[in-house]
Amino acid sequence: MKEIRISAKEIAELLYGSGDLTSDRIVNLRAQEGVEIHLYWQGRYAPTDQKEVFVKKRIVDGDFDLEVTGRIDGILLVDGEPVLEEIKSTHLELETIDETLTPAHLAQAKLYAYLYASEQNLKRLKIRLTYVLVKDRSFKTIEKLYTIKTLEHYFEKTIAEYLEWVKVVDAHEQARVKSIQGLKFPFPEYRYGQRELMASVYRTILDKEILYATAPTGIGKTIATVFPALKAINDNRQKIFYLTAKNDGKKIALSTVALLEESGLVHKTVEITNKDAMCLLKERDCDPENCKYANGYFKRIYKAIADVYSKDTLLTKEKIKAYGKEHRVCPFELSLDLSNYADIVVSDYNYAFDPRAHLIRYFEADDYSPILLIDEAHNLVSRSREMYSATISKKALEDLLELSKPLTPSPKNEIRKLLDLLAHYEAELTEVDFVKKEEVDEALLFHANKLLRKLDQVFVGEKKIPNKDKITLHYFEVVQFLKIAEFYNKEFVFILERSEEDMGASIKCLNAAEFILRTIKEHALSAVLFSATLEPIFYYKSLITQSAGRDVHFPSSFPQENLLLLVKDDVSTRYNDRAASIDQVVRTAEALVRGKKGNYIVFFPSYQYMTMVKDNWTMDKSECEIILQRRDMSFKEREDTIDMFSSDAATSQVGFFVMGGVFGESIDLIGDRLSGVLIVGVGLPMVSPINNVLRSHFDETFQSGFEYAYTYPGLNKVIQAVGRVIRTQTDRGVAILIDDRFASKRYFSLYPRHWSHLQIENDPDQLASMIELFWENEPYTRT
Repeated sequence: MKEIRISAKEIAELLYGSGDLTSDRIVNLRAQEGVEIHLYWQGRYAPTDQKEVFVKKRIVDGDFDLEVTGRIDGILLVDGEPVLEEIKSTHLELETIDETLTPAHLAQAKLYAYLYASEQNLKRLKIRLTYVLVKDRSFKTIEKLYTIKTLEHYFEKTIAEYLEWVKVVDAHEQARVKSIQGLKFPFPEYRYGQRELMASVYRTILDKEILYATAPTGIGKTIATVFPALKAINDNRQKIFYLTAKNDGKKIALSTVALLEESGLVHKTVEITNKDAMCLLKERDCDPENCKYANGYFKRIYKAIADVYSKDTLLTKEKIKAYGKEHRVCPFELSLDLSNYADIVVSDYNYAFDPRAHLIRYFEADDYSPILLIDEAHNLVSRSREMYSATISKKALEDLLELSKPLTPSPKNEIRKLLDLLAHYEAELTEVDFVKKEEVDEALLFHANKLLRKLDQVFVGEKKIPNKDKITLHYFEVVQFLKIAEFYNKEFVFILERSEEDMGASIKCLNAAEFILRTIKEHALSAVLFSATLEPIFYYKSLITQSAGRDVHFPSSFPQENLLLLVKDDVSTRYNDRAASIDQVVRTAEALVRGKKGNYIVFFPSYQYMTMVKDNWTMDKSECEIILQRRDMSFKEREDTIDMFSSDAATSQVGFFVMGGVFGESIDLIGDRLSGVLIVGVGLPMVSPINNVLRSHFDETFQSGFEYAYTYPGLNKVIQAVGRVIRTQTDRGVAILIDDRFASKRYFSLYPRHWSHLQIENDPDQLASMIELFWENEPYTRT
């Protein structure tokens, strides 16, 4: 028998909900106000009145054992008769309120009334809804008298409707369990190393542990993690969260689930993406006054969820947007509500790990046991630092000051106090652009809190606010800063920084591993972190989960013979040596391109270096076409650039790209779409004040500051760039690394195992001959 424990309030809000979408912070503020109003009103009770009266009732229906509970605000004795009172705080004018305004309020009271009346054997019971105006404590009461028969009929009708929904969800869960038991691997055979990866994932989830899996491209990581994760599910509270940093990762995950569906998987899968991508308006404005999809959201959401749940399985963002438009509900919020009933959630890392954006229902509450599959996990090092960093800037405050002119109560004084503080900080930046401090200025936090409280009064008290969307953006910058300040410890620094356009004060996280580990340990069943580039593994483990978890490494499924991997180590590409290196870089790149007509990429450490090589290029357009990356390329331009790498181009094409940028990873140029890459330099992050702060911090923490701040992140870019060449079993290509450091013992000790065939060649003629000979030979096929 399935046991369910739920409050009457939850049932009322699900079935009879009404009201508009508002931000979580406003909801929390109103909840806090509600507590204050309840305490105030209950403080007026007579000695014979009762507060917080607990009631419950058990209903057995077939295979379901349902316990409905409630906590009644007050049972009052009026003229010798009991009156059930529900207290509600409000900002609405009292004359506009009646029992039809918020149907869930009366529904909740009626359910409570039946529970109480049946326990006390009452024949009738009066309900009193008391609305108390927050600003002045004036009030309005709505009273209804019901017989026990009327209440019983209403209760039974409501519970029957709720149980119908529960049975729909339960039927799906039973069908899912059965389908997983019979689910077969959707391919006729396993790829090289794939079965071993699947076994490691399965054991890790059953053992409720953490696993790092280094699995080179071609092993089929997505299916090799999703399939065993499904097989490991043994509780309806468990959900799979497939977390990724990029849209391409989401697409692959969703297509993998679609493939499993074709093989018999019964599932509900929801894609969660950012609000802007989901918005149905031309410009996002979440104010219910301006957005019809936020206005009245809770009145329509239950029917929307029930409709979607009955019709669809693989809920991509496009499908969710279509349902949102049909049911006139916000698609982003719909995706979150649908996730309650999903088996698989596909989303960005931040919905699990970012303290400002994570899904509280999964990563603070204990109602679910998420199974985390973390794709391209090498990205989590930098992304997690960003999640726990925040800034208050002068420009944003000046903008907020201008926008705040019509606001009541006015926050101008609080904004000016913060601007005065930033002016004081700016005096420290007259001769430098960057100052590091060990502690956050308490005065900044004090005045930021005062500003937030004043803006809270504006948002809660005013319905129509000019430029509300712009003000809201600045409001949440302050919210985020104060939220991050709560986590401040030895892994953070307080930074004052100036640029040409702005200056600000920032809390910078240097290592977020303790927070990532805490999320996994306290709120997840298990976590599997996987990527083709997790070398050196100790670096990633220490900066993601404080070295917790075991690690496994799987060999590449691609024949080494299909990648000619060369190092030219007689060139220095260090900043001061770049001008002298141009000729050799050009000659090496042209030798690569002349080896075979095809598409190539040259990865540079900077735009400036890239321009220097471009200006000295000697091959004309009849031999090759150069495709140049620009700093300000739009998403469409980036997509168009990738599309230019077609296998049927009239001449060779050479992409001049910056290493570590948008073209450095997560692009699949299969077969003849990419014949080779040239990596210019070791990919070190730019020397900067914040990177030097990281270096000092990691010197203290790991005694390896330069490696942690520069070497290891740079090497990851190099490995990712080389990984663009071989994407399938039949791909062939050439990768050349130029820099004397590539031949050093330090770097050789860090290279992936499938680079063991790397060769050093400095003679230009010999290098050209090796490339030509490589293309003359037949492709190698693993047997």
